[in-house]
Amino acid sequence: MNLTLVGTNHHYAPIEVRERLSTSPARLAAHLRELKRAAHLSELTLLSTCNRTEIYAAHPVYSAEEMRISIVSALSEMHGLPRTHFESLLYCKTQSDAVRHLFRVVSGLDSIAVGEAQILGQIREAFRVAQEEQTVDVTLTALFQQALSIGKRIQTETELGKGSFSIGHAAVDLASKIFDDLSQATVLILGAGKMSELTAQQLVRNNVKVVFVANRTYERASELAEKLGGTAIPYDRFPDYLVKSDIVISSTAAPHPILGKSDLLPVMKKRRGKPLFLVDIALPRDIEANVSDLENVYLYNIDSLQEIVAEQSQNRSREIALAEQMVQEETEAFLVWKRSRDAAPAIGEIRSRLETIRLDDMAILGNKLRHLSERELAAIETATKAMMNHVSREAILQLKADTESLTPRLYSLEEAARLLFGVKPEAEMKEIVQGFNENQISANPLETEEVIKR
Repeated sequence: MNLTLVGTNHHYAPIEVRERLSTSPARLAAHLRELKRAAHLSELTLLSTCNRTEIYAAHPVYSAEEMRISIVSALSEMHGLPRTHFESLLYCKTQSDAVRHLFRVVSGLDSIAVGEAQILGQIREAFRVAQEEQTVDVTLTALFQQALSIGKRIQTETELGKGSFSIGHAAVDLASKIFDDLSQATVLILGAGKMSELTAQQLVRNNVKVVFVANRTYERASELAEKLGGTAIPYDRFPDYLVKSDIVISSTAAPHPILGKSDLLPVMKKRRGKPLFLVDIALPRDIEANVSDLENVYLYNIDSLQEIVAEQSQNRSREIALAEQMVQEETEAFLVWKRSRDAAPAIGEIRSRLETIRLDDMAILGNKLRHLSERELAAIETATKAMMNHVSREAILQLKADTESLTPRLYSLEEAARLLFGVKPEAEMKEIVQGFNENQISANPLETEEVIKR
C-alpha cells in the first residue's frame, strides 16, 4: 500500500495561501468526500488547522506522483484556486517520511509553539470525521491510531508541553509593550473558539479585568464569558464595543473578513488617539491587512506572532531531542508493521500457487493411484502438502525478514533466487568446508553433516 502526504504549513506558505486552502470544521466532512471523489483514492484523511492543510492518502496501485497530481487537482477544483497559485508551496512526502511527519506534527514538534497540545485534539477530530465518512481503511486507521498514541505518550512522558510559549503568551508580550498597565485595558473577544479562549486566558492571568465576548451562538459566548469572568454581548452589537475596547482578539469561522479599514475609521476618531491592539488568529483572516495603515492601530496575525514564539521555543532542546527520539522509534515500529502487512498478499499468493500446482499434479496421478487404500492416499496427501510447505518455507522466511529490516536491500536476480530457495553459492559452500580442520571432520558421516549444517 503506497502512503503519500501532500500539504503545506506555516514553514512553506504565507497566510494568504493557507487561508485559501483551509477547511472549516463545519465543512470538513463535505470537503473530505469531495476530495475522495475528485482524487479517486482508496483512503484519505484531511487535516486543516490555522497553520496547515495536509492530506494523507493510501492506495495499492497509484504511485506517489500519481497521488500528488490527483490531490493537487482536487484541491484546485474544490477551492476554485488555480494550481499555479499554490502548487509550488506544497510538500509531498511518501512512506517513512510521511509517517515521521505525522508523528512530529501530533507531538507538537512541527507547531509554531513547540509542544502545544491543541494539535492532538485536531488530529483526533480529523481522524474521527474520516472514520465517520468511511474514507479510511486498515493502513490509515493504523497510522492515525499510532499517531494519537505517540502524541499522548509524548505529553505524559516528556516535559515538552509544560511551560511552552504560545500564541497567547506572544500576544500578551506585545500588548505589554503598547499598554503601560494591562489591568486598565478592556478586551473584546470575537468568536469563542479554543484559540481565542487560550489567548484571552493569558490576558486575564496578566490582570486584564474587563472582558466582552461576542459569538454568533450567544450561549457559547456566555459560557466563555463565565470562564473568563467577563460579559457576553450579542454578536451583531460588537461594532459598538470597539470604541471602548483596547485589545481585540478575533477568531471566528467567518469565510470573509469581518473588520476592515472603513469599519475602524470612525472608531479611531471616537477613541481620540487611544491605541487599538488587534490579534487576528483566524484562518481565513477576520481582519483586513490594510487596517494597519490607520494611526495607532496595531494588527498582528498568526504569522506575525510566529517569530516571537519560535524564539522562545529554542530553549527546550533537551525535551525536543527526547521527543524526536520517541518519534523515530514509533516510526520504525509502524514501518515494520506496514511492510509485514504489505508482504501478506504475496505470501498468500505463493502458498495458493503451490497448492494449485499440487492439486493439478495429484489429479493427473489420480488414475494411477486408484489401487491405493484411503490410508495410503492420505499419507501421500500429507507428504505432498509438506513438500510444498518446504518449498515455500525459505521464500516466506525471507519475505518476513525483509519486512523487519528498516533498510531493505536490492538483490540481483541470482541472489534473490538463491535466497528464496535457501541455496548457498558453490563458492560459499567450499569456504565452509575448507574452514574445518581435520579434527572437526568426524569419521561418522552423520556427525560431519551436522557440523556442516552448523
